[in-house]
Amino acid sequence: MASGRAIELSGGRNLLLRWKKWNEKSQQFYFDNATKTIKSQQYKDRSIDIQSSGRSSNLQVWSTNSRWWQMFRVQGDLIVNEHGNCIDVAGGLDKESQNIVVHKQNGQINQKWRIIYVDEDEEEPTKGQLNKDFGLIVERPFYIVSAMSSGRYLDILGNNVVIKTANGYNTQRWIFDQKTKTIKSVGMSNRSLDIQSAGKSANLQVWSTNSGWW
Repeated sequence: MASGRAIELSGGRNLLLRWKKWNEKSQQFYFDNATKTIKSQQYKDRSIDIQSSGRSSNLQVWSTNSRWWQMFRVQGDLIVNEHGNCIDVAGGLDKESQNIVVHKQNGQINQKWRIIYVDEDEEEPTKGQLNKDFGLIVERPFYIVSAMSSGRYLDILGNNVVIKTANGYNTQRWIFDQKTKTIKSVGMSNRSLDIQSAGKSANLQVWSTNSGWW
């Protein structure tokens, strides 16, 4: 999917959609020619597996057995199993920690993937470097200034985000956090810009950082 998220192994078993991290073994897999399965780099005795011996739609990693519910191949930008089902982001929801499943091929973007080999992967930007995907320099404080004639600055009032005359306070300063991929408040360092009610509102606030799409 277009967000720069990757499949990540969580809790030693389940597969979730998470922001891609450089050189993170829980996000690394490899094709094992002997077993014809896609194995976990973190747990090399386990392969990507359809839960309950193929009777579920949920994907996990499980002890390698080379049965049809562990056999996947790359076909273009799809990852397809022996029965023609594709690795799929559940519900088509491009959000942090969304579950990974198998689903019949439908041509939707939530079934499309890019394979990036680890030795070809670019390192993540660090403090002071530009994140090209987000257009922001990591951990370099900045102001967000309105283009309206007053030139007021984004500020915090309670939990709400408002515009105010420039005052030099930390509530008007922000940083881009590479780990969470959010715009954090310098004045409230555990909070990020957030669409209220988990994205169901039009109101912008600062809220506990959670890396949700909102």
